[in-house]
Formats: sequence, structure tokens, C-alpha cells
Amino acid sequence: MRNIFKVLLLSAVIAPAVVSCDEDTQLPAYVPVKVSQTFSKGEDNSLLAINGWTNYNEAGNKKWMIQVYSGNGYAEFNPYSSGDASNVGWLIPPVLDLNDGKDHKLTFKASQSYVSSSSNKLEVLISKDYDGTNVTAATWTPLSATLPTTSSKYFEFINSGDVNLAAYTGSKVHIAFKVTGSGTNADLDGSYQIDNVIVQ
Repeated sequence: MRNIFKVLLLSAVIAPAVVSCDEDTQLPAYVPVKVSQTFSKGEDNSLLAINGWTNYNEAGNKKWMIQVYSGNGYAEFNPYSSGDASNVGWLIPPVLDLNDGKDHKLTFKASQSYVSSSSNKLEVLISKDYDGTNVTAATWTPLSATLPTTSSKYFEFINSGDVNLAAYTGSKVHIAFKVTGSGTNADLDGSYQIDNVIVQ
């Protein structure tokens, strides 16, 4: 009898607390994520090879690499000591289907190291006609994002800000990160790093 009384008493105490918790707790609104890449998988200084992503060298022999520093992985394109007069590297996530009636945004982090000329540049581009194979045959349009400049601190990641993709709602698109540099010109052999690429 005592045990039954204890159970009933405990239930009477816990029940209001549970109800109160449910009433006070509000979950954040669910935001679907189209792309989420932190480059956390892969060994330091290894070729970036992620399922569905295109790692393409338009000019020169350098490609995007995975780098790891203090346990954090990120993608890097570095033309330094390539021996090529021109190095152009593209990193393209899988196709984005924005045909869901919602507005979308792109966010990422980027940094630079040893960049001293605006011709040694990182661009963020978008295409509606890239076929998944012929990178240079597609029409690529620049996206407005906050990017590192020649005065940015080396390896200090900055936020891109919210890159609005509302103009592409209803389309299938590809986003690209493109770096242009040189392995023979010391003014153009700086590198760029990107991390935490998210489209939601």
C-alpha cells in the first residue's frame, strides 16, 4: 500500500512539471539545408574528393586540397610552387534544386594567405546551365559575398554574409568557388581557404 501511495504522490509531482516544460519550451523553426559541408573528412594535405563535388583544374596542375589545422578541416587552393604560369581551380558542389517555392541563401567562411594582388583572386559564381561536366562552357554569374582582401589577416576566416539566391528560386543551379593564381609569379601565388559551406 505504501508503494502505491509513493507512486501516486510522485506522479502528482512530476506531471505538472512535465506539462509546464512542454508549455514553456519552443523549438526553433525547421530550416531545410540543401548543402552543408565542413570539410571535416580527409587527411591533411590530401586531394579534395567529396562525393558529388567537382574539383576541376582549368589551368595548371594544382587542384583544391583538404587541409587540417588544430583539428579543423577546410578546403584550400594554393598555386605556390606549382611551376605553372597560370593556375585556375574550380570547386563546385552538387546541383541545387531550388524549385520548392522558398528563398534560399548561401553562407560560407573564407580566408587568404600571402595574397598581394587583386589578380590573385577568389570568386563565388552561380550557373543555371552547367551540365555537370563542361565547366568552362557554362555561363557563370558572380555572386555578391564578403571575401578576403589583400589586407585580410592570413588564415583568419571571415563570414561571407548571407548570399541571397532568391533570384534563382524555381531553378536548378550550381555554385562554384574559383581561384585564379600563378605558380611562377610571386605576386600571384597566394592561396585561399573556404569552410562551412551551407545553402539553406
